[in-house]
Amino acid sequence: MSTTKSIAQEVENLDSLDILNDEVENFLFQTQKGQVQLGFGYGLGVAYQNQDLAFTNSSVLIDVFGSFYAGYYICNTFWVGGFLYGGLRTVSFDYSNKNVELFLGGGPRIRKYFFHGLFTELSYARSKNQLTYTVEENIAKFDGYGDIYGIGIGIGNFWTKKISLEISLNYFYIKSHYAIYEEPNTSSNFNITANISFATRYGKAKK
Repeated sequence: MSTTKSIAQEVENLDSLDILNDEVENFLFQTQKGQVQLGFGYGLGVAYQNQDLAFTNSSVLIDVFGSFYAGYYICNTFWVGGFLYGGLRTVSFDYSNKNVELFLGGGPRIRKYFFHGLFTELSYARSKNQLTYTVEENIAKFDGYGDIYGIGIGIGNFWTKKISLEISLNYFYIKSHYAIYEEPNTSSNFNITANISFATRYGKAKK
């Protein structure tokens, strides 16, 4: 009985080791110099306004967004690229005051991977914004733009030599510019993002 359990345990350990070795191999393959990484993702965040808006008493904000991105590995485990994103922000929880901010934009991003898929990244984006403020049946819309500075940390799960799943935690400092403000409205955003990435070769890469 004990011999059978021992053999089963050894087989299980070998299977786990094979899976780990495969993921390390996939990680090294995807993150080598000359690879191109393409991906898309979605996220959910919570933000805090750094000052009061003139027309809402809400301080806690909710963001929902999606993004597409691309990067080129200029050296092993380090890529530079850019991203496009869009989404909406709910800026009031008052039922009679339905305030929504839409945003669409993009900018540069850099990412550095470490062993076992851990990574950090920095990003900057410029967005086109529209804020809709509704009180009962009265609607007012304001056009503006935003500056977004981001830093993130995450981990990738490298399923194959072409596909990986990434989960990241991010902090964004956001400056929203509208003509109705004398100064930009600023907020601090924390979110979690899930991405699916695809690797492809550009030029000559090692096998």
